[in-house]
Amino acid sequence: MRRGATVVVTVTSDVADEFHLHGYDRELALVPGRPGTVRLVASVPGVFEAELHHSGARVFELQVG
Repeated sequence: MRRGATVVVTVTSDVADEFHLHGYDRELALVPGRPGTVRLVASVPGVFEAELHHSGARVFELQVG
């Protein structure tokens, strides 16, 4: 992902959880079966992990150059 790009992440979970994008400190409460969306500008370079807090599942890594 290029620095300055707009990032839109939509997450849907089958259980209540919380999505967290490290480095950007964006959090989103997830309701089962209901999509949640996070929008941000990729202004910080690096590699950032996205995870679900309650389950600990790693969802993806955001790479910003």
